[in-house]
Amino acid sequence: MAFNSARSSKSMRRLGSKKSHSWWWDSHISPKNSKWLQENLEKMDQNIKRMLTLIEDDGDSFAKKAEMYYQKRPELINLVEDFYRMYRSLAERYDNVTGELRKNIPSDLQSQGSGISGAGSEPTSSLPSPHHKPGGLRPAGFEYFLGSSGSGSVAGDESSTLDSESESDDASSINNYSTTLGHDDDHAGLQKKITDLENERVHDNADPEAEVVDPVELKKIETLEDELRIAKDKLHGSEEEIKSLRNELKNNECLTKQLQKDVSILTAKLDKEKREVSKLHDRITRYKTNLSERDQEIRGLKESMSNANKALSEENSQIQEDITKLLKERAYLADNVKEMDVRCQFLEEELKRALAGKSEMEASFVFDIEQLKTTINEKDDLVEELKLKNNELNDSIDEMKEHLHELHMEHVQLIMETDSAHKLLEEMKSTVKEMETEIQRQQEIIEEGAEEKREAIRQLCFSLEHYRNGYHRLRQAVMGNKRLPVMVS
Repeated sequence: MAFNSARSSKSMRRLGSKKSHSWWWDSHISPKNSKWLQENLEKMDQNIKRMLTLIEDDGDSFAKKAEMYYQKRPELINLVEDFYRMYRSLAERYDNVTGELRKNIPSDLQSQGSGISGAGSEPTSSLPSPHHKPGGLRPAGFEYFLGSSGSGSVAGDESSTLDSESESDDASSINNYSTTLGHDDDHAGLQKKITDLENERVHDNADPEAEVVDPVELKKIETLEDELRIAKDKLHGSEEEIKSLRNELKNNECLTKQLQKDVSILTAKLDKEKREVSKLHDRITRYKTNLSERDQEIRGLKESMSNANKALSEENSQIQEDITKLLKERAYLADNVKEMDVRCQFLEEELKRALAGKSEMEASFVFDIEQLKTTINEKDDLVEELKLKNNELNDSIDEMKEHLHELHMEHVQLIMETDSAHKLLEEMKSTVKEMETEIQRQQEIIEEGAEEKREAIRQLCFSLEHYRNGYHRLRQAVMGNKRLPVMVS
């Protein structure tokens, strides 16, 4: 009866002991009280949102995208490095906490749980046998409870120490507590007290007529049993939280790898676009060179026209007036060519703004270049043909000096050719009008893209070629008309 009354009285006081000494688990195992962990997770969430914002931003053009990429690339690299540092820090923290928990709590509490829980359920058989040997280290809280029987000052010091530790973060609390448990003197004292207590239990169990178990020691056993059960519950919660943190670390690691892949893909795309821009710049340079050659050709035609005007006599004044008109028209065409050059420059700027779609037009550019080469070859052949015709005309002029009658006949023919020249002039005027209409149409088409630019250049080349042929025919007619009066005289 005395034993049961003592046990019931100790059970009443046990509730206060549980509330006053289980706070350590709430402040060190629960992740809600880990300020460091919360700050790192919040920072990682902010960095993820920031990186997604940077990646999802879109520019109005390819050049804008490239500029944004160059500006954001260092920031993206810094964010990836921050992810990597936070991941390493969380992994190291996880390893440290897991190691401390496995080293100081699970093995000790589990080795002591079976004996103490048995003592709480069966009082007569809870005491260990004479051959039972206590374990090495004891769970957290043994020093406090066993030390309370020695002196109240020790308990007060331990309580103040734990109060000060509760104000620190998770890492410092666990490290400080594990350091306290790691002292050999404290472990030796705990083991000595547990051994004495177990020896007393063995002695009482061996002698049924011995005195009743000390109520203080019974209270210690019951309190340790309750603390062990609470520690197991807290340990289970901490393991679940550790699993959650481990999953979150794996997710963050996968996200970091994905972001690194995205950065690599964007870098490869940018390098490819740079190469495309360089190719387009080279192509534009070649077009500018072709335009300068056309300008030289126009200047050569102007010089030829000037020499032809000087060679014409007063008898051919009407023809000179017609040629002057043609020169004015040619000047008008030259102005149109300059205007086309300005428009070509405008188109080049349009091409720069349309760099994103240039890769699709590469095949068309190659085809146009081949056509231009073919046109140049055709023009070269035509020049050779005109040279041959010029030589033939020189031979015919020599024959005209020998045959006066044939010269008169050629004079009649020259008059007919003069009429045809007038007709040719009218045709050229109509051609010029058609060219003006074509140029207006080309101006509208030029605004639609680079394809219209090439079409305008090609039409201009054809018109110039037609004009050159007409000019040679007029020159031949004028030269023949000039030689005829000389032969007659």
